[in-house]
Amino acid sequence: MSFEVELERPGAFQGYLRNRKVAGIEFIEMSTGKHLAHRGAESISSTDRPDYLLCLQIAGVGEFSQDNRTAVLQPGDLTLFDTTRPTTVVSSTDYRNLCMKFPQRLINLPPEQLGQLTATRTGARDGFAPAAGTLLITMNQLMDTSSGRSKILAAQGALDIITTMFQRQLDISTPSYPQATSPALLEQIRSYIDENLSDPGLGPRTIAAAHYISLRQLHGIFQAQGLTVASWVRHQRLQRCRRDLSDPALHAVSAASIGLRWGFKTASHFGMSFRKTFGLTPAEFRQEALSGSWGV
Repeated sequence: MSFEVELERPGAFQGYLRNRKVAGIEFIEMSTGKHLAHRGAESISSTDRPDYLLCLQIAGVGEFSQDNRTAVLQPGDLTLFDTTRPTTVVSSTDYRNLCMKFPQRLINLPPEQLGQLTATRTGARDGFAPAAGTLLITMNQLMDTSSGRSKILAAQGALDIITTMFQRQLDISTPSYPQATSPALLEQIRSYIDENLSDPGLGPRTIAAAHYISLRQLHGIFQAQGLTVASWVRHQRLQRCRRDLSDPALHAVSAASIGLRWGFKTASHFGMSFRKTFGLTPAEFRQEALSGSWGV
């Protein structure tokens, strides 16, 4: 997600940015001097994943503009913005902000209604705002101290509370949008798989346990997409290996080491899987890729 930034004093500007990700959800912590950041239509691609950012003002003042509205945030205030639409952010000199970025499909509310909340201020004492603000801070801290399973469970709980807050703001008693649990969960599972491909123990049982669902549920989610869990994990591992084998910067790393790095338990298993998929051994593929005779 790119912004064009204007600085009042470029030579004296200081800032800090940190982001952590779990199951497709990001926590972005920012501390900066005075600046203006603009994300115009030219920076937004139709291929970008549609996300929302729920932002909590920690210190200083932030002005968030979108959809011809501007929310001026004081510490404790919250606002929402949509990454698929132009946005402008203006900060004070002592600006500190914490945002939770998540796929729009994970919120079970009509997008046209949720769009009414972009660049609107939710006061620090309004409704669910105190709980949501505390939750964002706690979740950000959990990124450093908790296990993967705990973080995933907490992230899912956070989305539930945030959805409830949005429902209250929109005066929606129950979600009227069709349930999207399986697609949303599939996206979280795929992100979890991507983040854990290097673990040789990654498999259906560990994936199901990490998301607190049964093996049957896990297989059902993938079968609805015409996939199996094992084949998806194997495909992702092979794609990472293919990428690394074609990278000149990694020419000194053995093909077997690359396979083991991406979670294959043995070099022979990696070699057989790779040849079955691409028709070449890893060594043969690397030779052709680095000589430019294989399209990568």
